[in-house]
Amino acid sequence: MVQEYAADIAAQMGITLSRVAVVDGKLLGCRDSHLLQLYSGGHMESVLIYQRELEDLQNGLGCARLEARIRAAITRLKMLLEPCQ
Repeated sequence: MVQEYAADIAAQMGITLSRVAVVDGKLLGCRDSHLLQLYSGGHMESVLIYQRELEDLQNGLGCARLEARIRAAITRLKMLLEPCQ
């Protein structure tokens, strides 16, 4: 679900994501958070997301902080994709 959410936000911002992955936080030693990895054009940016935000998203509730963090990561990714001027 969060993969589609991130891809939709990226599309609104004019970027196509080639891959969106969620790394289970338990593998990283965190019980209540995960790592959302966004890929495009051979580059990757990550954003920390919390279990509660995932649950809210699955229940149809919006989360402005989650959206803001995803937008920030996509902005960083766009900067990597743009040629230096």
